[in-house]
Amino acid sequence: MSAIDSFHRTSEIEGLRNLKYVCLGVGVSNSRGWCVLADVWARGHLFKLVEAQTEVRRRIRCYQALLSSYWTFSIYSGEASDLAVQGWGELRLWLRAERQRILLSNEPKPPWFGDLTRHVQLLSDEPCEKFGAALLNGDSSGLNDAMKALAIPQESWVLEEAVYARIRAAVKVNDDKFKLLIPSLLELAMGKGGVKIGERLRIRCVAQLVSRYGGCNDRPENMALRDASTSTIGNPWLNRAKWDSRVTDANGKPDDRAREMVNGWLKRRLIEDFFLLLSYDGTGDPRRLDYWLRYEPFIEDMWFALGTDARSRRGAAFYEFRSRARGRLLDLTKTTAGNNAFVMRIGNYLAVEFGEKGNAFYLLKWGALDESLLDILQSGRARAFVEIGELKVKDPAIAVARMNHISSAAQSWEQKFDDQMFPFLGRKPAKAPRGADVAQLSRARSFSGAEWKRFVMANELEVEDRRPIGGALWVVGQEQPQHVVAQLKALGFKLKTHRGWHKE
Repeated sequence: MSAIDSFHRTSEIEGLRNLKYVCLGVGVSNSRGWCVLADVWARGHLFKLVEAQTEVRRRIRCYQALLSSYWTFSIYSGEASDLAVQGWGELRLWLRAERQRILLSNEPKPPWFGDLTRHVQLLSDEPCEKFGAALLNGDSSGLNDAMKALAIPQESWVLEEAVYARIRAAVKVNDDKFKLLIPSLLELAMGKGGVKIGERLRIRCVAQLVSRYGGCNDRPENMALRDASTSTIGNPWLNRAKWDSRVTDANGKPDDRAREMVNGWLKRRLIEDFFLLLSYDGTGDPRRLDYWLRYEPFIEDMWFALGTDARSRRGAAFYEFRSRARGRLLDLTKTTAGNNAFVMRIGNYLAVEFGEKGNAFYLLKWGALDESLLDILQSGRARAFVEIGELKVKDPAIAVARMNHISSAAQSWEQKFDDQMFPFLGRKPAKAPRGADVAQLSRARSFSGAEWKRFVMANELEVEDRRPIGGALWVVGQEQPQHVVAQLKALGFKLKTHRGWHKE
């Protein structure tokens, strides 16, 4: 550090010892935050001083010190400045060129110089690419040889880059094999596979995985991939520019297919959360859920206006929902504590559904909305308030449709909604709506898995599943809230005194 400080003050380096010291610390910041790699003039001057050494032996010693700095630089930690990262790239180019110059001399070279020749790809833009296929098949011998021969420390970015190479190899296999590999690859990419992964590399790895999955012929929702991509790369729906800069296709252009795939996953999950978690009595509304899931491809944006109950509810399911909906959460005021609103932008219209029964559905003209409401929806503020009266608009110049969820003998309410909205939206979902009895539909859906789990988590139920041994599915505890009892009865559960609710 003394040699680096002196170089910073005087722009000069005296003697071979100090030159080697500066080479060893080229990527380290001094007490004033100055780093040789981040300074264009300083690093260029340092390279010239090394090249000017008349004895090849001295040049090799300086080269070795710079190579050590190359291995140990924290390229993926997120702590290095952009200028320092750029300087590290220039160091790599210089190391590659200087190696060629040293090879031209007739002077003897140390053994490690021959090892560097065998693993010269480590000085390229794809340093670990040659190890990728072997690592994917469980063979790490080539990587281990390079690490040992070149004295690369275990904390080096090389191990991180090897993770990326393994993922790059995985995206080249066929769809079926790739899908089987996703769980283990995500473990690696998220730093849970024994190698600590920095933020920059984690983004690159997950971007490769989500882009490859988007190219599969069949791509059902992969929840682990969805959560990993949004937590590392970002939300493509809320910040498209950021997403597009990170998830690109083979030509370096934004991968539209991958973006829209994740967009659809997010929207569908949030719609499910609203109708299964935030309905007025906590029992879920599968009929309205089925109806609006059909419109997911048409929904350009959505917001969730929460009453006081939903804003304060605890539990993993509610926490996860609020986390996923961050940036599109509003506080719904001047209404009952249990009411919530699901607000959708569909083309030139704003569709508004409420969680509490007895509230009509509203279809509003986007261009005719009050400026105050548009400001609330487009502000992106962490906490924005909307009064229920701003969403329940009765002015016919704004509200083009107001409908109740009431079926007739001739038509279900779903069919009525479709027919009335079509003249405005100009399109209908390809799939026809389902107008089945609510309780019957609930029974059909309830044990599909995700809905039942969310119902259990939202109401903090104690469940015992004894069906695998010939028993029943139990909700332990006779005393349950009224809305839970109503849902359990609708699902076919029966009460057994002093034990709880059971279903064969």
